[in-house]
Amino acid sequence: MAKDKQRLYWDTTCFLCFLNKEEKERRAICEDILQNGKKGNVTIFTSTFTISEVVYPHRTTINKPRKLSPEEIQLISGMFKWRWLKKVDLDQRVAFKAVELTRDYNLKPADAIHGASAILINADALQKWDRDFDKIAHLITVEEPSRISTQSYFDNILPRIGPNPDDFN
Repeated sequence: MAKDKQRLYWDTTCFLCFLNKEEKERRAICEDILQNGKKGNVTIFTSTFTISEVVYPHRTTINKPRKLSPEEIQLISGMFKWRWLKKVDLDQRVAFKAVELTRDYNLKPADAIHGASAILINADALQKWDRDFDKIAHLITVEEPSRISTQSYFDNILPRIGPNPDDFN
């Protein structure tokens, strides 16, 4: 019997690293996983809540938040419309599970939403680039993303996927 495709849940940090010009290594890993998602080799899930977190003004190197332009928001929004990127709606079921995770494991509400979403869809792994999910690692596999494809000599000539960090000032 053939093994089912791996079901990966992506926290917001995966998308932020994918879009961040300074995250070259992490971006390459995220792009590889996204390419495999597009090809149907894995299934990638994220919360609809992620969309609002990704466009939130984050601190820059000079420690001031920078709002994204309407054009930049449109580029990012397009990424969340990919048919092969599965969205988990932030509904009552997810919200109440997030309340449990916040209460029982002292997760921040946003992290609890991601944890609850990953748990409720029965993801094989919750992928993230931060430590916030260590508290629930006994409930779901928590890991940093890693390449799926064998690194190829041709990586630099393959068509890129999604917005490129150079699209953002």
